[in-house]
Amino acid sequence: MLSALMIETDLFSYMVHYSIKRRSIALQIKQGQLTVRAPTAISLPDIQALVRKKHNWILKHMQQAKQHVKPDWLARQQVPLQGKLLTLQLQSASQSLVIFDDDRVIVNISTRVQALRHNIKARELLQQWYKKQALQWFTQRLDHWQNQMSLHAKELVIGNWQSKWGYCKQSGEIGFNWRLMMAPSWLADYVIVHELAHLKHLNHSASFWRLVQQYYIDIDSAQSWLKQHQHWMEI
Repeated sequence: MLSALMIETDLFSYMVHYSIKRRSIALQIKQGQLTVRAPTAISLPDIQALVRKKHNWILKHMQQAKQHVKPDWLARQQVPLQGKLLTLQLQSASQSLVIFDDDRVIVNISTRVQALRHNIKARELLQQWYKKQALQWFTQRLDHWQNQMSLHAKELVIGNWQSKWGYCKQSGEIGFNWRLMMAPSWLADYVIVHELAHLKHLNHSASFWRLVQQYYIDIDSAQSWLKQHQHWMEI
C-alpha cells in the first residue's frame, strides 16, 4: 500500500497519508488544503466516502483557511498603505532604494545584488520604507491624540514585532508596530488611543476601557479587524 497519494474530486484535491501508528482518521486543513491521515487498515473507498460525507464541512473550512493565507505582495505587485493598494514595481538600478510616487511604490534593487536575493532585498527595503512612513505618520497622529486626551508620551518608538501592535511603558515610552501602516488609518488611530490610555491606567481595567471608549467609540470593529487581518500585514 502507498504511504501517500493524491485524490482528485470535482471541487478540490487532497492528500491521503497512511501510517501504521494511527488508530483513527484525521482531516486536517492548512493553508486552504485538505490532508487526510489514516491508519493503514482503512481502505481508500472508506476514506473517499468519509470525505464525501464531510463535503460541506471541508469546503467551509477550506474557504476560511484560504482567507487567512498570507498574501504574497511581491507576486501580486501590490502593497497596502493605510487602506489603499499601491502598485508595486521592482527594478534594477545603480543603488537600492524605495521611491514613493503617488499611487506607486518603486523598489530599486542594486545591480550588485544577486538575482536569487532580489525578493529578500526587496522585502528588506520595503520594511525600511514602511518604518519611515510609520515614524512620520505616528508622530503627527500621536501629537493630535495627546492634545485630545491631555495625555503625553515621553518617547515614540517604531518597532518590528510579530505578536503586538503597540505598547506603553510606565516611563512614558510608547511604541507602535510599523505593520500598522498596512492597515487603514482609523485602525492605527485606535491603537494610538489604546496605548495613550495606558499612560493613565497601566492595565485593562473597566476604567481603562471607559477612557478608550470616550475617544474611540467603535472598539469592537477595530479589534475584529486586527484579528481577521493580522496575517495580511506582512511583507
